[in-house]
Amino acid sequence: MRTTTYLVAMLALCIAASTKAQTSSSSPAPVEITVSNAAPRWIRGTAIELMVLKEVNSRTAKAGDSVILRVNAPVKIGGVIVIPVGAAARAEVIAVSGTSAAGGKGQLSLRLSSVETQWGSVRLAGTKGTQGASNSGGVVLGVLGFGLAGLLTKGGNATFKGGEIITGFIDEGVDPIGEPLQVPTSNPPPLSN
Repeated sequence: MRTTTYLVAMLALCIAASTKAQTSSSSPAPVEITVSNAAPRWIRGTAIELMVLKEVNSRTAKAGDSVILRVNAPVKIGGVIVIPVGAAARAEVIAVSGTSAAGGKGQLSLRLSSVETQWGSVRLAGTKGTQGASNSGGVVLGVLGFGLAGLLTKGGNATFKGGEIITGFIDEGVDPIGEPLQVPTSNPPPLSN
């Protein structure tokens, strides 16, 4: 009887030790993550991919209109995401030219303004222009079919479609190139042997 009790106790200890070893080895050690709330050191000229959210066209847009964009790809500095996908950005319509008679095409230009980050607004640089399709073929057919009234045929409107990608650049912070190389202006001393 003693032998049986002894064997049962030893078996229980072995099972308990085995279970403890399995649970302790399968759970990973806790990892500490340190997040800095300090603003990153912006690097002037860092590319930022933006997406037009709502169509803008030369028929309805006016110079000075604000255009809302969103960040389409994360922006990293030093391997850390500093501007996530979905961050809001702004552009401004700077020039609009509607379609005109004789197949004249519309033109539309945007200037990128800023992107919102957790540290506030960051200035952007970049412009993008587009123009509508020319309609000179339609004008020729219109003149042949309707005489001089065919000259009233207009060209296409310029459009930035929703989902169109525009690349801009961060316009504040430090320049990516270090200090300029100092080149002596006087003649250097001769080399001695």
